[in-house]
Amino acid sequence: MLNRRLLLAAGLAAPAMLRAQVAPPEGFAAPAGTFPFAPDVYRARREALMATLKDGIAVVYGASEVPDSGPFVQNGDFAWLTGIVDEPGAVLVMAPTERLYREFLFLPSRNPETERWEVERLPLGSTLERRTGIAKVMRAEMLDRLAPTLAERSKSLHFLGPIASAAAPVPPALELYGKIAARVPGTSVKDNSDLLPALREVKEPRELALMKKAAAATARGHVAAMQAVRPGMTEGQLKDILEAGFRTGGGTGLSYDSIVATGRNAASLHYRGRTGAITAGDMILIDAAASVDTYACDVTRTFPASGKFSDEQRRNYELVLSAQAAAAEKLKAGVYYEDLETAAKDVFRKAGRIDDFYHGLGHFVGLDVHDPGDRYKPIPAGAVITIEPGLYVQSGNYGIRIEDLFLVTATGNERLSAATPRSVAEIEATMAGR
Repeated sequence: MLNRRLLLAAGLAAPAMLRAQVAPPEGFAAPAGTFPFAPDVYRARREALMATLKDGIAVVYGASEVPDSGPFVQNGDFAWLTGIVDEPGAVLVMAPTERLYREFLFLPSRNPETERWEVERLPLGSTLERRTGIAKVMRAEMLDRLAPTLAERSKSLHFLGPIASAAAPVPPALELYGKIAARVPGTSVKDNSDLLPALREVKEPRELALMKKAAAATARGHVAAMQAVRPGMTEGQLKDILEAGFRTGGGTGLSYDSIVATGRNAASLHYRGRTGAITAGDMILIDAAASVDTYACDVTRTFPASGKFSDEQRRNYELVLSAQAAAAEKLKAGVYYEDLETAAKDVFRKAGRIDDFYHGLGHFVGLDVHDPGDRYKPIPAGAVITIEPGLYVQSGNYGIRIEDLFLVTATGNERLSAATPRSVAEIEATMAGR
């Protein structure tokens, strides 16, 4: 028999503890609330998920690591279900068949000494419940006690993913489930790792609105870079101009670390340098995008430092553009990702350049720049994906990638990044205004 006396004692002790703590004024302390939408949006998402699960319990862990530098980035699934983006170490538990409380939020215990250095955190109580929209908020040490109690009644443990490689650490939810199964006979683990990707693939109108704002801010930054580039600048100087343009255009963050690569550096797919000097004959590849209220964009443009494409640069560039167009022409609801990839590769194969394109054609985008989605199932209407073919030739001192963001519709697609100059004529006209 599980020790319910401990659970009961913890519940009875809570009111006395709350009376001794005073919540800070509105707008102070973490979690500050749900972001970027109101708590009822996230409550509806959890309800939809629990309606699909029907029984058992499901545990979703938030990110626990706080980087030494840069902002804390919440786990995408946890953020999509809770809207809590500023609380490391949080855990969500959903129990669809429980009578009174069907969702539980576990937060790390407070440490007043640590809070002097980092951020003040809310005590348990009504303010925390109101900000999060979750009625049952507890401290993290209670998870190991409550989860077996819920499992004893429901017997099913739902794993929501993601599936990790054999070399990766065991996901914390599976680690917890293993401990529960060893202590609660008759429990079973069910693989439901496809549920959250399916829910997150189709973007809500409110999500699309933020992504369109991110695309507009991204266009502002790319145009600023095209118009500011001069031979003799460094990649870092151009990167600073680019990211300032994102902010001016309404961006509230970066979707990922910006890549600004000149000449030969552009042939390295994940180049991260800043010191390369731009010369007049270089092609410059910029893979960078703004985010707005945690929703991402993803765009890559390649353009000549001189402002005019040479004949060879134009031929190579328009080959990449043709490959993108071939894939985009096929993109609509119900198509398979591999059919898009085949269409793009066929263009390079016919041109005898297939060996110069050696990465995937694209990915889903949303709350995360690499959003969850199943490439082996038909792409649904409402999904947002990138199409990003490229040619990479280190011996030729160039890399060319063209990446755009597409909203999938029932009959075709909408290019969300259309405001960022893409054709040779558009790029040269933009750069002529320097």
